[in-house]
Amino acid sequence: MNNQSHIIKGTCYALCPEEEINLRERENLVHILEVVNKKHKLVKCFSRSAADAHMAIPRLLRPFNILRDTVKHLLFVVAKRIDVPLAVMYDFLNDRLRAVRQDVTIQRLPPAQCLELLEPIIRFHVYFGYRLCEKPTNEFNPTLNKQYLLECIKWFLSSIDELEKSKYNFDTTILNLELLKLDEKDKDYDRVLIESLYILCNMDDETPMKRYLQLPKEIKRNPRLRLTYDIAISNLKGNYINVCRLYHRLCPLTACAFLTYLPVLQRRSLQKMSSAYNSKHLSIPTEVIQEWLLFNSISEAAECCKHYGLSVNGGVCFNKSAFKHEADIHRLGNNQTAAQITLQDILTY
Repeated sequence: MNNQSHIIKGTCYALCPEEEINLRERENLVHILEVVNKKHKLVKCFSRSAADAHMAIPRLLRPFNILRDTVKHLLFVVAKRIDVPLAVMYDFLNDRLRAVRQDVTIQRLPPAQCLELLEPIIRFHVYFGYRLCEKPTNEFNPTLNKQYLLECIKWFLSSIDELEKSKYNFDTTILNLELLKLDEKDKDYDRVLIESLYILCNMDDETPMKRYLQLPKEIKRNPRLRLTYDIAISNLKGNYINVCRLYHRLCPLTACAFLTYLPVLQRRSLQKMSSAYNSKHLSIPTEVIQEWLLFNSISEAAECCKHYGLSVNGGVCFNKSAFKHEADIHRLGNNQTAAQITLQDILTY
């Protein structure tokens, strides 16, 4: 009861509190993406003083239904605009979505509501993490985006765990397996997708795989989740070519998550091949390397091999002593198929 008495309920029924609207309009702080047909449609900004007492004021906080409307407005309306560069779009959406999460945290919304709000935000970070991976760091910070992504994924999964604990009655002798079904129509989130992303966004971390092993059998048996687990296991074993084969079975969003990791995998694979195929005279056709390691073109495969010190002349001559271990990760261009996917595509399947 004590905890309940300290829960704050928002009373702001607009996308942005009136006080903030007045301040930002007066100070000319309206973002271009908040101007529609010469009219303003402001969305609450993220505040960096969340720990201060003045943040926990009901009139400044949006309740769940308004937060849900805000997320939909940002990702289904604002995100369709094409009058700003993609990096500018990302910065705006990221800031306003952080404000959504901030309102959720301050109000301590229940797990079911957190799940509904977090899933589209997770999809947003995965999508833009891939689409902007070629941008210089002064335009897009992939490390910070990954940090926000993992925070949201872990929050989502902890909400799932909390929700399941509250639903199960362990005093009964019969476990209601209906609660474990993945196709319930009343669920407004895709647990399997987020569990899969948790694995693919942490390919060098065994923690997600350990979580997978502890999941209920009904969830582990899902083909989509099993696929991502198989990819992670192959990667852990150093079977990089098999990882690339399995990639073709991923859905668009999980493919985006995997492709941000691909340059790391390609480097490790080429390093491994430099020892396995070490030879001064024999070479492997560049087109074979392209196919094995998912390069967009033969020239891209050749460029990457040269970047790591390998000789390329019609084929790649692997030499373990020539491999440049100190070279930075070679960044690639966007996969042509994945680059055609829009944010709306990512959000609506």
